[in-house]
Amino acid sequence: MTNLTGFVNIIKPTGMGSTDVVSRVKRILGTKKVGHLGTLDPAASGVLPVAVGKATKFFDYFLSKDKEYYALVEFGLKSDTLDSYGEILEKQNVKITEEQIKNVMPQFIGEITQIPPKFSAIKINGKRACDLARENVDFEIKPRKIKIFSIDLLKNLEQNRFLFKVHCQAGTYIRTLFSDMAEALGTSAITPVIIRTKSGAFSTKNAITLEELEKNHQILSISDIFCDFLNIEVNEFVAKKLINGVKLKIEDFEKSLSEKNLKLFKTENVKKDFFISFNGEYIGMYRANNNSIENIIYLYERT
Repeated sequence: MTNLTGFVNIIKPTGMGSTDVVSRVKRILGTKKVGHLGTLDPAASGVLPVAVGKATKFFDYFLSKDKEYYALVEFGLKSDTLDSYGEILEKQNVKITEEQIKNVMPQFIGEITQIPPKFSAIKINGKRACDLARENVDFEIKPRKIKIFSIDLLKNLEQNRFLFKVHCQAGTYIRTLFSDMAEALGTSAITPVIIRTKSGAFSTKNAITLEELEKNHQILSISDIFCDFLNIEVNEFVAKKLINGVKLKIEDFEKSLSEKNLKLFKTENVKKDFFISFNGEYIGMYRANNNSIENIIYLYERT
């Protein structure tokens, strides 16, 4: 099974690290070329896309895709990790209402600045921030720009405990988002439950557990995940040029296409990423850029 290529969308359980999931997938599928497409905190659960074989080349491509989370937030509590796994440092006598939350929520929609938590996997001089924090090393994390597309307050579960849904840009820390929101409310907050329900093209709809993977070794192909993307089949002459790294002008590329593929190519928005294949095998993902066909991800393997 060492030549496997594709994706496994794992439902990561709470308490398990993302690298631990990758190790399990490697063992189950019997292959070494495996990597996750974006870390999920050990305290969080939900979809963790894992790439296998040539699909690992999509790491950077998926790393920047939007995410969706459900979060249970408890206001009036402060912990060193911003969740319930750390030490509770303070309990405050407050009563936060839905109206108060809705009044401050607009401050956190759109592009905002966020300082990631010290208990995170961010690297500081080659070491993970969470490891430095556990060693009581003094360090700072620089603020970063993130984007929140929407925050929905779904339910007031009980006093100071609320359920939210967040659609955000990659790189957003949900714990920090609600800690900052609590600060705007004049209090603190922890986020004891975080469930990621979507990461780019991966969602709970195409996710499986590690136990299910153990039983059936089911993986998603590249075409399964990119089923909505245009795939252009080219002739041998063009294929050889692309395989050898020659950059083709759009005009020359179009001249080489069959009438059917030319029609497909012209009716699609050529600013979108698309695939080029030869004899049913992907050469790679491409993009029309500056009047030429630019390679984004090279997939072809010479036999």
